[in-house]
Amino acid sequence: MKKYKLNKGILIAIEGIDGAGKTTQVHRLFDHYTRLGYKIIRLKEPTDGQYGQMIKKLSEKGRNKSPKEEMNLFLKDRIEDCKNNIQPALDRKDLVIIDRYYFSSIAYQGALGLDPAYILEENEKIAIRPDLVVILDCAVNIGLSRITSLRNEVPNHFEKEELLEKTRNIFKTMKAPYIQIIDSTLDEDSVFSHLKNIVNDILLPHTYSVNDQPDLFAVESETNSKVLFSKN
Repeated sequence: MKKYKLNKGILIAIEGIDGAGKTTQVHRLFDHYTRLGYKIIRLKEPTDGQYGQMIKKLSEKGRNKSPKEEMNLFLKDRIEDCKNNIQPALDRKDLVIIDRYYFSSIAYQGALGLDPAYILEENEKIAIRPDLVVILDCAVNIGLSRITSLRNEVPNHFEKEELLEKTRNIFKTMKAPYIQIIDSTLDEDSVFSHLKNIVNDILLPHTYSVNDQPDLFAVESETNSKVLFSKN
């Protein structure tokens, strides 16, 4: 059975406002590339570390810190995440898929009044730049509707409509060769198909195949070959 591996670690961040479908698509990517044999790790920010827990309390009990104090909590959480999780996985040549990364800090703390360029600069001092960032975009009212109806949750203190509008607008202004935006108002399968094709394009130059069942009749088994990714 042919399986696929990477010749270098790849970091992919899935971003977007609350309710855009990030976690659902991260799960689908994880399942899909696990089936193909990739070594893959799935992460989420804020983490479950000490600073991540403090951030989660802000979302549940109220944002009683200044935007800069919030940003600094995210920076501290991200430093730990890069050191303990992201960099070791990349060193192992794993595929790393993260649900939220520092682009969320740019958008969310930027919506509170901090300069997005300043947030980017501070994060890129301490964080590993992704190979790919995919922003799942949907209207705020759709995201909030998904939170209440599909997840049966009450929007938290990071999910206020006016702030989410500003957050979404900042996400939509992000432009770089490694950033892609997908319309996540489409049905889940269509979003995943589009997302998978984008990820495939990033993985292809760094992927080789191995056969974990030896061919008894072959003089020498081929262990490296170009991968033909399905676009369906």
